[in-house]
Amino acid sequence: MISSTRSAPPSINVRMIDDQHAVLIEKIERLEQAMAVGDDAAALSQLIRDLDDYARYHLPMEERIMKSCAYPLRDMHALEHEKCLRRLLEVERMVTEGHPAAAVEMLSRLRAWLDSHLLEWDAKLGKFLNSRGVA
Repeated sequence: MISSTRSAPPSINVRMIDDQHAVLIEKIERLEQAMAVGDDAAALSQLIRDLDDYARYHLPMEERIMKSCAYPLRDMHALEHEKCLRRLLEVERMVTEGHPAAAVEMLSRLRAWLDSHLLEWDAKLGKFLNSRGVA
């Protein structure tokens, strides 16, 4: 079952990243809602492309910040980002191939991944950046 709108993502106390996380969550929720009401494949594909475009903007930005601050977990964190992009491609493939139930399941997994990533990986990044005066 597709979830209803959730609360704001947890803050990592780095405003630029928090703001971008909110946009990512909003785009995922739009896609979840479109799937829940049975939007057609073309509409879903557009929402997926919008989400993918934003993820491909946000994730490298996070990685540039990690590199510029010599974040020790940067490489492992970047590998987690690759998982996100692969899962998003799977959602798109399921929609394109006409498997709505599988697309819903893949989107649910993507959302669970993002929730976990924010609470674990991005929280660690936030603490690291905050310790260096980044807010």
